[in-house]
Amino acid sequence: MLISEPRTVPAAAAVDPPFVQPRLRVLDLLRFVAAMAVVLFHFGETRAWGTVNAFPALSGVTMFGSYGVRLFFMISGFVILMSAWGRTPGEFVVSRIARLYPAYWASVIILGGIALMGFITDHRPTLSELLANLTMFQHGLRIRDLEIVYWTLWHELVFYVMIACFAVVGITYRRVLGFMGGWIFLLALAERLDISVLKVGLAQFGAPYFIAGMSLYLIYRFGNSLLPWLFVGLAYAFGLVQLLGEGPSAIKRFGEPLGTALVVGVISLMFLVMILVALGRLDGIDWRGLTLLGALTYPLYLFHHHVGFLMIQWLNPVLGHRVTLPVVIGIVLVVAWAVYRFVEVPAQPRLKAALSRSLKIAD
Repeated sequence: MLISEPRTVPAAAAVDPPFVQPRLRVLDLLRFVAAMAVVLFHFGETRAWGTVNAFPALSGVTMFGSYGVRLFFMISGFVILMSAWGRTPGEFVVSRIARLYPAYWASVIILGGIALMGFITDHRPTLSELLANLTMFQHGLRIRDLEIVYWTLWHELVFYVMIACFAVVGITYRRVLGFMGGWIFLLALAERLDISVLKVGLAQFGAPYFIAGMSLYLIYRFGNSLLPWLFVGLAYAFGLVQLLGEGPSAIKRFGEPLGTALVVGVISLMFLVMILVALGRLDGIDWRGLTLLGALTYPLYLFHHHVGFLMIQWLNPVLGHRVTLPVVIGIVLVVAWAVYRFVEVPAQPRLKAALSRSLKIAD
């Protein structure tokens, strides 16, 4: 199953060959699936229902939606390496800022404003919290996230900084292998010596999945080779060791044998799907509508928790649990589309052009 023809030339080639990157719409689908998994997890667990057991049977499935974040990280490892390859550090940084910040700023301003008006999920933010959140660096400043989902953006930012620094020396096949090898060694060293600065600087939580995604991109771009597969295996092992060491809620709910098997099964399924992407087995999933689903993913992720919490609070007493849940899912999807259409579509190209001009002035 793991045998495929190289897409260009053997990975051992001294110079990386030109590579025309097709649009991988299957990744748009997977991003949307990961986002919806997180949405269902939050909606199933939220105290907005007025009870912790609003969906006792459904929650046995949606509880695994929290692992959608790990799938996001794996997709990021794949896509960000693909995006940075052949670009200058400046071009890469500009593309990431233009991609991340417009919808994020909209979420901080809109959700922060809603919270200041008294429609809150946890607490009313202070002015300093709002200002810190606008930078996206609040986690590093040890300031509370305005939204529960923002914590993952810190790990993404750390990863982006690592890749930007990597791009300074030039990204090649062999250097990616060396980069991942050093990353894994330093992760183990940080854990053994309990070095907090290394754990933070290496994005410890997301690292196994970023590394897995990067390794799978090497396989996708250059074809089968032993070393990338070894890194996939290492990342898989590191990820499971890390996750099982956290005492997953599935083990508490289903008991040690079954809970462990379910956790391992979910993570294994994520790896299997991404392996199939790397091998080109899912290239046939190429419906153009998937591009829109991919575009909705980020604003859906940013807005769903606060908007969904308030909608559930207001609609549940009138409609009941079973009707409220699909209605609220529909509402947050509409909100995500509106943010995409009226914020991201006009703002991203303008911000990217302005940043690119700034780089040229600096030169």
